[in-house]
Amino acid sequence: MQLISRGDRGLPVADVQKRLHELGYSPPGMEIEMRESSFGEATEAAIREFQAARGLRPDGRVDEVTWRELVEASFRLGDRFLYLRVPPFRGDDVRELQAYLNRLGFNAGREDGIFGQETDKALRAFQHDMGLPVDGIAGTSTISCLLRLKHGMKETSVAVVHETLRDGEDRGLKERLVVLDLDPGQPELVEVLRSASEALKRMGIISIYTGGPESPDSESRRALKANQEGADAVLGFRPGDTDRFHVFFFGSGQYLSPRGRRLAELVACGLEKGLGLPVSPPAPRSYPLLRETRMPCVVVEWPPRREIPPGLGPALARALADYFSPPEEEGGNS
Repeated sequence: MQLISRGDRGLPVADVQKRLHELGYSPPGMEIEMRESSFGEATEAAIREFQAARGLRPDGRVDEVTWRELVEASFRLGDRFLYLRVPPFRGDDVRELQAYLNRLGFNAGREDGIFGQETDKALRAFQHDMGLPVDGIAGTSTISCLLRLKHGMKETSVAVVHETLRDGEDRGLKERLVVLDLDPGQPELVEVLRSASEALKRMGIISIYTGGPESPDSESRRALKANQEGADAVLGFRPGDTDRFHVFFFGSGQYLSPRGRRLAELVACGLEKGLGLPVSPPAPRSYPLLRETRMPCVVVEWPPRREIPPGLGPALARALADYFSPPEEEGGNS
């Protein structure tokens, strides 16, 4: 889709404003801009607020990612039948379904709002246990049953428990594959990832590149490639907009990826304690690369015009190796 930003007018702007208003984002001045279908200060403020709430970059512009999030945010559980298909259903109704299943003890996987194999398996297990037709369709009867059991929901998501346990099982450097992903706008970091790749190779870890100055692929396409390659971890770099380094892992709503957070903590520690860089505490985000990859994924946002310190590539490689290594080998990075 075409980028929609401040100064634009017309039907696309009106559609965005209508969705924002229906979702409860209506700052002062929004009604005036809605009557004129003009993208002004109020609309930009509403978009920034929406983006921040959804774990996106709050740049105040409507690109393909923000537009998709606006559409997905409009769905509520029961608005449509949900089932496994290609392409998968995406939306807040899927996220609600995953949360219900996970808190009732049926492992629907990460609560990412994407109806995949794990959600299908959990839904069928729920239907079987409840004596419902096991058709894998979240229709009227299945959703009604879920809602009736709301009082039995636990605070902890079973998916978090399973992912935490898997974190302990996924250790060891042997035959590991890491994806090093670079935003197209950061050619100066190509050499950093190259040195990280060489350091990983010395440890016995294979790495491949995605993104970079010569790659036009979107984050979603690069996430798909990481999934298809069966990568064990993904480390991405993006340009930041503050004077501090930020390290992000996948999180949405009440769900935080334990494996992603663990890797993010190790990367942040390597940057801060290993190289003395100013790093903010790791935080959850829902960028496409973080949300759509099936393995631990971390995105590092690099301060603008920041000089690249010597040893950055090897420090990143060490953080990745620490993640895969047995706890007793992790030393101070535990």
